[in-house]
Amino acid sequence: MRLSYSSINTYETCPAKFQFQYEDRVPGRPSPALSFGDSLHQALHWFHNRPVPVAPALEELHEALDAVWVSEGYADESEEQMYRDHGRQVLTQYHVENAPGYRIPAAMEFRFSIEVEAVQLNGVIDRMDRIPGGGYEIVDYKTNRRLPPQAQIDRDLQLSMYFLAAKEVWGIEPERLTLYYLLPGQRMTTTRTAADADQLRRRIAVVAERIAAGRFEPQQNPLCNWCDYQRLCPLFRHKYEKEQGDPAPRMTQLVDEWISLKRGGRRVYRRLDELAGDINAFCEEHGYRRLFGTDGGAIDRRPQHVSAPDEEKLRAILQPLGLWEQVLSVDPAKINQLIESRKLPPDVEDAVLASREEVRTQHALYLKEPARTRR
Repeated sequence: MRLSYSSINTYETCPAKFQFQYEDRVPGRPSPALSFGDSLHQALHWFHNRPVPVAPALEELHEALDAVWVSEGYADESEEQMYRDHGRQVLTQYHVENAPGYRIPAAMEFRFSIEVEAVQLNGVIDRMDRIPGGGYEIVDYKTNRRLPPQAQIDRDLQLSMYFLAAKEVWGIEPERLTLYYLLPGQRMTTTRTAADADQLRRRIAVVAERIAAGRFEPQQNPLCNWCDYQRLCPLFRHKYEKEQGDPAPRMTQLVDEWISLKRGGRRVYRRLDELAGDINAFCEEHGYRRLFGTDGGAIDRRPQHVSAPDEEKLRAILQPLGLWEQVLSVDPAKINQLIESRKLPPDVEDAVLASREEVRTQHALYLKEPARTRR
């Protein structure tokens, strides 16, 4: 099996998208963001790919951008020109920050292929620099507009893979792993350890095992609105089929009725909560335990003690009496969350499912409200 950062990240984000893109090889659509990022990467490769430690002039860098510019995916010439002008601005800022201390990189656009847990892991390292005084820094360019939190950088999958590749290919452990965000012109740096590399190996093995087992369930995520495969996805396919002519008008009526009742139920429960607050306050003030309505029905007010037991104290009390095991229980909700996290190897997941006393699958229905358009 051959995997890369992109394919693993795609699988962990949505296994169904992985299937459409890498198994079925359904082509995606070109986009301005992809073309813009590709153009900047090629221009920066040209900028650093020199035999002498002297930076090229800014005008030459702009000419290089024009020479490597990728024109796919733009809506029209005006949009493409807007992106091209922005690319010039980004490279101007990059030149100001990097030309004075220009050094020849230790490696550039390095393509690696290593074996990890019987998986061929492929990738490309944008750049690796020698750190003055010793050591190495791996640098990867990003064209995101917003900087992520440092915690996200510290667990970034791509940087972990580059650390592992440097360790396997060159026998070194880079001191710095940096994502260079070109648009804001800022670097975000982190480190990795040998323990992180071992954890990555296990992570790759789990993904590979799940792919080999054919686990390609769709996963709702924040990128769904930009996905090229919605027409194929079980989460969105019905929407596109209806646009071509409703395949089951009677079922649409049932769906509309269910949604209406579900929304009505939400309003009912919200009102119940509001009334409960007033009723409890009245009973508390006057000392009532029960309040009667006009038809003889009554509200019975009962105390409910909500507390979390101290496990150590409870064990000390019950274990000598042989009663400790009777209060231990497995939380079904947490088991479901563990299964749905898709972090279990497929054989372990199957064993967990089979461990249940009654093996069956049932589906609950939830209301998914349409996305609201921001003004």
